[in-house]
Amino acid sequence: MTGLLTVLCGTTLGAGILLAILAFTPSLVPRRKTAPGRRGRLAVQVVRWWRRALLAGVAAGLVWWATGWPVAGAAAAGAVLGLPVVLAAQRTRQTILVQEALAVWTRRVGDLLASGAGGLHHAVTRSADTAPEPLAAPVQRLAERLHTEPPEEALRGFAAELDDPVADEVVLALLLRLRAGGRGLVEILHGQAAALRARAAATREVEADRAKPRTTVRTLVAITTTMVTGLVGFARDYLAPFDTWTGQGVLLVVASIFAVSLWRMHRLAALPARPRYLAGGQPS
Repeated sequence: MTGLLTVLCGTTLGAGILLAILAFTPSLVPRRKTAPGRRGRLAVQVVRWWRRALLAGVAAGLVWWATGWPVAGAAAAGAVLGLPVVLAAQRTRQTILVQEALAVWTRRVGDLLASGAGGLHHAVTRSADTAPEPLAAPVQRLAERLHTEPPEEALRGFAAELDDPVADEVVLALLLRLRAGGRGLVEILHGQAAALRARAAATREVEADRAKPRTTVRTLVAITTTMVTGLVGFARDYLAPFDTWTGQGVLLVVASIFAVSLWRMHRLAALPARPRYLAGGQPS
């Protein structure tokens, strides 16, 4: 049994290292530019998770080889895959950046319309040169679409690319102006810009409060990892009971409880997802 475990461990480690080398080696075939929008973001996520999965395989092989415990190898792989998601707040930070950028851009479009920029097409085109960084490329593509596509179709494409209910609110105001006409769009855009700034500020305050327990969890994970590594390296006799199948079962239960606790805390600290108003291209 020990020989079989050694072979499996070595095979896993070797395959993980080989796949990791292949993952980070540049391709000799020129890549096509990924289309913007949800499909482009999905492609980026696939590549990110593919590389993370390869690193998880390497970590599993190393930990299994160092400890001889298959459960420890599986736990290491799960940590590589899950900890960046559980302990990070990238989605919330991105939401805040988009809200602040939309506030600046919406205010800019409203000011251009108020100054007589010559209609929505000209206002959007002129705003593309000074759009905030998170919106620079999408606004530029919106300006290009407005010259080649019907205005409503171009605006819906802009909303689909951002894939955010906050952006849908701004697009809906512009769509209503296109359909119904009339005055009042400048005031609506200015009001939305002020509301977006207030929402972004409130989200920052909430995220600041949620960052404290998240930091505590990071510290707890670091202490636990350091303690287990020290025990494996310097007090292996103390961990001898885990060398049995019963010990592996106990280790599996402990690791599962730890993982479920971290995931539950992540769910409690995450912002709830809001439904989009223009999901599927139609108001919802």
